[in-house]
Amino acid sequence: MQEYQRVFADFLWNAGALRLGDFQLKSGRRSPLFLNTGLLDTGTRLARLGEAYAATLLDRVGASSFDVVFGPAYKGIPLAVSTTIALAAKGVDKACLSDRKEAKTHGAEAAGGSVAGRLLGRPPAADARFILVDDVLTDGATKVEAVRLLGELAPEGRVVALLIVLDRQEVRADGRDAVASFRDDCGVPVHPVLGLTDLVDHLAETGRVPAADLARCKTYWGEYGTAAAKEWAAR
Repeated sequence: MQEYQRVFADFLWNAGALRLGDFQLKSGRRSPLFLNTGLLDTGTRLARLGEAYAATLLDRVGASSFDVVFGPAYKGIPLAVSTTIALAAKGVDKACLSDRKEAKTHGAEAAGGSVAGRLLGRPPAADARFILVDDVLTDGATKVEAVRLLGELAPEGRVVALLIVLDRQEVRADGRDAVASFRDDCGVPVHPVLGLTDLVDHLAETGRVPAADLARCKTYWGEYGTAAAKEWAAR
């Protein structure tokens, strides 16, 4: 793990956004670990989240490889804002853009047509390079729709990468890895700030995951994990 990843993992734990226990997921599975990004709702916490996203972008993508940070409505909006502010603090000034669930029917945006009416921000250049930011990736439907919209906005541009908080390294009910499926289906690399196995290892090494909880995590990811997570669980 990079230092910024360790710092971010500690922040999530100390903020109570990352917890051990028995949590029923939307999928119906009962997970021993849960991340609640809804608790990252204060100015300080959003700033820390933006700093982690900015560090991940600069580490894995590079400042010269993108022009616009796009956050899909609704959870992606504060992520895009906090990320661009954090980038600016590092001397990297990029545009921030989001969409609306319903197109605006008045003003300059509406005059630009139905696609422009869905924007929160200035319409991008036709060859703009986008970073897509969101909190998690489950079935990927919101992100697929965002890639389609960005293709309409910038037909000569592309989506460089998707950033998320955590890759749970878990397969869906159909047996496909959500992160790999999105990458393969859309041709967009996915960069999580943290991966599940590195995160749990870090917390265990720093004394925050009791042996019984670590065993439950390994049992769960041994059953539902990706190939890499199953290998980790078997160690």
